[in-house]
Amino acid sequence: MMLRLKLWLAAGGAFIVALFAAYWNGKSKATDEGYADTRKRMDEVDLGNDPDSARRFLHERGKR
Repeated sequence: MMLRLKLWLAAGGAFIVALFAAYWNGKSKATDEGYADTRKRMDEVDLGNDPDSARRFLHERGKR
């Protein structure tokens, strides 16, 4: 009985470790590849300096 319980706990622990490792690996890959492109696109955006235009944009965006 105790042996089965230990095996179940070991299997559950291994499963949790595998899920965490997959999550960590995917997160680090996504961060490495996408960050530079995203940052470059953010820096290239022309924000303008018209407060009325920005206010209209936010107002229309809120309606969606």
